[in-house]
Amino acid sequence: MVALHLNRRQFAMLCAALTAAWRIPAEAESGSRMLYPREELTQAAGYPALARFEPGRPGLPVVVFVTGGGVLGRIAYGPPGGRAADFLCHWLNAEGYASLVLSYPIDNKGTFDATFPQFSIADWAEQSAEIIARYVDRYALPANVIVLGWSMAGRIAEPLHTALRRKGKGIELFVAMAAASALPNTLPGLDGLKPAASGLAAIHGAYLDWLLQCLANQNSAAGHAVLDPDVFTGEMTGDFPVGLAASAMRYKNGAFVADAAGDALEVGTARYRTFPPLALMTHASDIDARHALTDRSTWGVYITQQLCETLVFSRPSDLAALSSEKWALLVGHVTDAARRLSATLPGNHMFFLGEKGARTTVQTLKVLRQSAADVAGELSRLMA
Repeated sequence: MVALHLNRRQFAMLCAALTAAWRIPAEAESGSRMLYPREELTQAAGYPALARFEPGRPGLPVVVFVTGGGVLGRIAYGPPGGRAADFLCHWLNAEGYASLVLSYPIDNKGTFDATFPQFSIADWAEQSAEIIARYVDRYALPANVIVLGWSMAGRIAEPLHTALRRKGKGIELFVAMAAASALPNTLPGLDGLKPAASGLAAIHGAYLDWLLQCLANQNSAAGHAVLDPDVFTGEMTGDFPVGLAASAMRYKNGAFVADAAGDALEVGTARYRTFPPLALMTHASDIDARHALTDRSTWGVYITQQLCETLVFSRPSDLAALSSEKWALLVGHVTDAARRLSATLPGNHMFFLGEKGARTTVQTLKVLRQSAADVAGELSRLMA
């Protein structure tokens, strides 16, 4: 018999691999519920969640994918039998990153048994932070994670960072992926969301057809069916809590009511200093015109304000002591920061689907991660 001498992290990774290899079929485990390989149904912050973790190379931060409105995080790793190279998690793993994909409870009967129409941004942030901290501790990962916030998940940036900091963790870089920001009224089309019988926001008759159009275009660009539309609709979508939508509405007494002030408070609209470091991935597709046309400006506000609040305005005496030459350099660096921390990728709202899109997304993440470190370093040196 050969003796194995494993440290804590190696032991945890071995356990995870053995669990995945010997997993009981999902149907036998959960009756009619269908879980994909590596998926785990868990509880956090008082609500159920779906999580999928894949280990990576020691020393690299875990990349957390937080999904958007009415779509399970399965869009980041694909269904069983799908072509792994067409999905984001495959390329994250190829670069050595651990990946953690989070899905809050939606009305998808193959996954969740109950619905929660009052589930809020605050609940979403607390749930996500609790699960992230759990995996970071379990696998001895770096405390600061990278977050990819897709679509409506852009709204979680500040509350998630705040919740993680309460747990001794944080966000190294939050990358908004064609995502709603904390600015109000930037997606007015969502004002028309209607409650389903469950009290959740119904995606049928709202924007499901648009998502399917985005998927069809990504499939066409790939030259094959990256993701079957029926699989996507049946296994990856469902009605969702309206409080997560970029519509400033809440579920109260069986109806959707406007609450702009409460929404701004929850998403941290004006709390620039408590946002994590930010970057943007967007696209130029006319299928998703609002994001294509406005992402750089809306996220540019938060990229610039976060950098200034945390690295410049927090040091008033150093700012006042800058020479004219350093001041001119500072103006140039800050003015250029949002451009350096933004990228436009081929594709549409689902630009990360398909082998080319998924691989390009991960390569762009590496570039943005380096750019974020460079920008922060340059500003810090100027203020020294």
